Amino acid sequence: MIEIDITYDCNLKCVNCDRSCEQAPSKEQITVEQLRKFTEESVKNNLKWDRIRVLGGEPTLHADLLEILNVLLDYKHESSLDTQIQLVTNGCGELVNRKLSELPKDIDIDNTSKKTKVQQFHPFNIAPKDLLLWKHSDYTNGCWVIAKCGFGLTRYGYYPCSVAGSIDRILGFDCGRKELPSNDDEMIDELKLFCKYCGHFMNTARTDKKVISQTWNNAYKEYKRAKPDLLLY
Repeated sequence: MIEIDITYDCNLKCVNCDRSCEQAPSKEQITVEQLRKFTEESVKNNLKWDRIRVLGGEPTLHADLLEILNVLLDYKHESSLDTQIQLVTNGCGELVNRKLSELPKDIDIDNTSKKTKVQQFHPFNIAPKDLLLWKHSDYTNGCWVIAKCGFGLTRYGYYPCSVAGSIDRILGFDCGRKELPSNDDEMIDELKLFCKYCGHFMNTARTDKKVISQTWNNAYKEYKRAKPDLLLY
C-alpha cells in the first residue's frame, strides 16, 4: 500500500494536523510528471499495489487532480487491475464537493465529512525524543501508521509512511528515496530518524486540544524563518 500526498494546501487546516497544514501552511504540490514517474517505476518493477491513496492537505485543491487520477487509473487498467485507487477528502465546502462530483467513477472516495478544523486527532506534535519515557525507544519498530497506511510518497520522494514525508518537509533532512525502494529496503535509517519526532509512535489518546513539545515549537519557528530546500523526486 502507498499514500501519495499530492498537496499540502488545505481549506480547513485542522488543529494537530500530521501534515502540518495548519502549523506550517504551504501551497507546494506534486506534479503530474512525478506521478507518471511513480507509475512507470511501478510497472518497471512489476509492482502491483493493493491500494493507492491520494491525500493532502485537501487533494481536491490540486489544480491537476483529474489528470493525476487518470495517470493512476491508466496504471490500474493497464498493469494492475486489482489495485484500489482511493481519494481521501475532508468533504468540506462547495468547491471540494463540486470537485468530488467530477471524479472518475473508478475512484473510491474516503470522505471524512468534516465541518470544522477542530477534530479528535492523535497528537502528532509531541516528539517522543522530548519525553524521558520514550527518548531511548527502538524507533526501528515504526508504528501502526505503516501497517495501516503503507509507504508514503511526496514531491520529495518515498518514505516509510506519508507522515515521515510531512516531517521531512518541515525539518529538511532531505531523506526521501528518489526512486522506488527495492524489496529488501526496510528503510531502517528513515525509521530511526523520523519516528522520534512523531507523536503517532506513542499512540496516545486522541484530543481536540492543541499540544506541542519543544522540538516542534523550535522546528516551526525555523521553518517560518527559512523553509528547507529539499531535492525533488
